Amino acid sequence: MSEKERKESSQLVEHEEQHVEKAECTPIGMITFVLGLVSGTFSALGCKFAYDTSAVGIDGTEKAFAKPIMMLFLMFLAMSPAMGFWLFQQYQLPPDKREHIDYGTMAILIVPSICDLLCTLLLLVAQLYITASLWQMLRGSIIIITALLKSFALNHRLRIHMWLGVGVITIAMVLVASTTFFSNTDASATSKDPRIGVLLVVVGCIAQGVQYVFEEKVMNVNNAPPLVVIGCEGLWGTFLTLTVVYPLSYYLPGNDGGRFENPFDAIVMVQNSRTLQLLVCIFVLFVTIYNCAAVYVTKYLSAIWHAILDNFRPITIWGVGLLFHAMGSQYGEVWTDASWLQLAGLLVLLFGTAVYNGSIITFDDETSNAYSRIDAMEMGATQHGTTSSSQSGLIKTEKSMASPALQRSPLIYRQLEEEAGYQEARAKDRSASIGSYQSTAPQAKSLELESNIGKNNSGKAKAKGNKK
Repeated sequence: MSEKERKESSQLVEHEEQHVEKAECTPIGMITFVLGLVSGTFSALGCKFAYDTSAVGIDGTEKAFAKPIMMLFLMFLAMSPAMGFWLFQQYQLPPDKREHIDYGTMAILIVPSICDLLCTLLLLVAQLYITASLWQMLRGSIIIITALLKSFALNHRLRIHMWLGVGVITIAMVLVASTTFFSNTDASATSKDPRIGVLLVVVGCIAQGVQYVFEEKVMNVNNAPPLVVIGCEGLWGTFLTLTVVYPLSYYLPGNDGGRFENPFDAIVMVQNSRTLQLLVCIFVLFVTIYNCAAVYVTKYLSAIWHAILDNFRPITIWGVGLLFHAMGSQYGEVWTDASWLQLAGLLVLLFGTAVYNGSIITFDDETSNAYSRIDAMEMGATQHGTTSSSQSGLIKTEKSMASPALQRSPLIYRQLEEEAGYQEARAKDRSASIGSYQSTAPQAKSLELESNIGKNNSGKAKAKGNKK
């Protein structure tokens, strides 16, 4: 091997090592993580604060903005710009590297959009009855529901530590839900029974779990980038809300002026309240940012950071809610005796999620090779035979069953995993070429040394001949 080739191989090794070092904490990755955490927090709080805001309606009376279908419409509207972001990305690429999505793929995405519409509507109605922090914590039950459905419907194997994690998370859900039997911690507490909200969240999570299993088993949309899936679901959801959900809610009987929900009353209320206008804008803006950031957290960082993002949201939502009330705001949450039980439930939930992901050492049969190291630093280090002990075991649960995957639509997460697999395959090819050089280099050096010795001996023999 020539000196030039040796230098190129050495530079490739150094480049790979630098890439491994930066894979976890690149500036753009951390900015994306912070954006995801902030937007995820204020999208949930923005919806709850809007519900707690009073404004004059179409009948001239002041009342609370209890309009879950309007918030559903705004949520889908906020998801739609993801398609524009994807188109802008493609425009920046050379023509030969652009992705092309056919109309058939966009049409079939109406199926998960319908499922998402039904699930989200249940969850948004639930938020009328319970606090934002309780709502977010109870959504952790999606891990239990999806894991069980995947185990029994798709025949995925749950390891011992995963079953243990499901059990611990179940205990956490019981602790959190039991706080509804005590005093209401909502700063704008009404006569609504919070136990109805708990029931709606559980039913919504069951419906969401069925949707995820359906997407994984039936839907075959492998060529749709995550932003396209989000954008199409937003566009389809907006269309279905305007053409199906709103007409039904307008003519069905209910408590909103004799209707289930009057969209014209919602529009008038928003027009009559500057506070409501601000909260609606905040909600739309942060839903848009969160949906895009959640995709790029997995792309720029790793699954462990996505798990941290999911786990931190209940903490930040609750913390900001308590802070708002402590500052004398009409919004937020009150700290009561029941809050201690909710805090215990939160800690148990975090512990249970860590156990389920295999981040905490438990008794388990370590003979299986099903574990997959998701962490980017460990992946890169392992390829060079220098696995970092500080990174080992962050998530031992296989990728398709780890908590980040169970809390994301398979249509989105599958594409992200395929992209990660492609990058990993490229890294392995580079690693193999480097390994080939390292194994052949000693032989080449030995042959070069033998050749030099031969040349020296030949030169000495010629010199002796000349002397004679």
